[in-house]
Amino acid sequence: MEQKRARKRNGLRPSVQPRPAGQLLDTTFRWLKLDDKAQSFLAMRAFALAAGARIGEHARGERLRGSILYVRCDSAAWAQNLHLMKAQLLERLHKVVGGAGVNELRFNIGPLEDVAAWERPVPTVEVAPLPEPPPPPDVAQALADVDDEELREQLLRLYGKLGTRKR
Repeated sequence: MEQKRARKRNGLRPSVQPRPAGQLLDTTFRWLKLDDKAQSFLAMRAFALAAGARIGEHARGERLRGSILYVRCDSAAWAQNLHLMKAQLLERLHKVVGGAGVNELRFNIGPLEDVAAWERPVPTVEVAPLPEPPPPPDVAQALADVDDEELREQLLRLYGKLGTRKR
């Protein structure tokens, strides 16, 4: 009984301090022997994000072996073109989460239907704002008394945004 108490006092008890979630997940993946698969999926997703939509239509990350990411291309022309862009792609890939562990890209040719497609951020389409309705006469008079034109425009824009909300 005394030995158990002494062990706790000597600091052999596991720490109960909070740890970052990423550290916990890494440990859990390692324990389940899924860390290689998780790293592979992260690298393939990172390639999809780093390559962009145009390249993504013709090439997808296929698998990760060590630090080599194999990329499947739909034609020899795309494989050759991407081979020439390898340095630029690696530079972009290292800036995306999950791409830091990739040091080499290898391109092969085959159907893309067999390789998982990753969601890409949907490009935002700029919508022209609706014309703002004119302010009520008392607000228009108060804005007319403002000498600074830029301030007047900002206040009018702010009033337009507030006018769209329910009061």
